[in-house]
Amino acid sequence: MSKTVIVTGIPGTGKTTVCNCVQKLARKAGVETSVITYGTVMMGILQKHGKAMERDAMRKDTLDSQHELQREVAEAIAEKIKQAEGITIIDTHMSIKTPAGYMPGLPHHVLQLLKPEMLVLVEAQPSEISSRRMKDATRKRDEATENVVKEELLVSRFMAGACAVATGAPVKIVINAEGKQEEAAKDILKALGVI
Repeated sequence: MSKTVIVTGIPGTGKTTVCNCVQKLARKAGVETSVITYGTVMMGILQKHGKAMERDAMRKDTLDSQHELQREVAEAIAEKIKQAEGITIIDTHMSIKTPAGYMPGLPHHVLQLLKPEMLVLVEAQPSEISSRRMKDATRKRDEATENVVKEELLVSRFMAGACAVATGAPVKIVINAEGKQEEAAKDILKALGVI
């Protein structure tokens, strides 16, 4: 089995924790799984170009720079996918909140390179997401009121619908309630036919 799954979620949903849990459970089931974090690849490319930038500052760069960086990252990840066995999980965002508005995290040219078989939206209750963001001292997050979080969740769903139309890949919505990341991971693996 060789599949590419894009797992997305707005900041504070716990998508990276869920991705790591999917990887662990899939390997226990005997399915080779790798997780590629889009933002980590972005940081590597920026460093290669001599552009030191904090992770949360990237979304405030010019839109042209962000589009070019998205393309470079997608090309690098597409090369990794070609060599991968089993399930490749791409951990990223469906939308990026920029000063100009919401930018698609997966524009058409990126989707053409990545060719996902499934799109996953990791979500949680707005109050949980807001609380997680306020507690996260490791990142420089934007405002985290429940109304802001609700808007971001809605925009993320709109973008997921557009990605599904562009790729033909189904969209799976997974709820990552507090302390239930293993259940969320199992939900993804069931949808993939692993368990």
